[in-house]
Amino acid sequence: MKTRTMKMLGMYLILGILFGLSITHIIPSVAVAPLFLAVLIVMVIYIFSPYIPPSWAKRVTRDGKQAQATVLANDFADARGADLWVAVPVEVKPADGPAFKTQMRCRSSQAAKLTAGASVSVRYDPARKLALLA
Repeated sequence: MKTRTMKMLGMYLILGILFGLSITHIIPSVAVAPLFLAVLIVMVIYIFSPYIPPSWAKRVTRDGKQAQATVLANDFADARGADLWVAVPVEVKPADGPAFKTQMRCRSSQAAKLTAGASVSVRYDPARKLALLA
């Protein structure tokens, strides 16, 4: 989450610089307006993207294989606030193949209940090694 905050601060800094260049007439306002708008659009997308489930989630839920996974770490154990989509590192142990490490996607409210070393049931895509909390 800290890198996300730093990226947002960077975008605010870019907006401030563009606004300052426009106000001081170093760059004409007509040239700054599209850049300013582009940065605002990127910020809105970046802000709301954690609320949107991954595009592959429905496919894995419907067609994915069931397996057990071990939670390797959990930075979201004390997560509060909005129920965002987060990635938790896990080691998936399929019944029909070798174990592999991946990022399991789940809601932050679900991740808050997990501890490192816990065993969870997941659905995964064997081809792309994508996992969802089942």
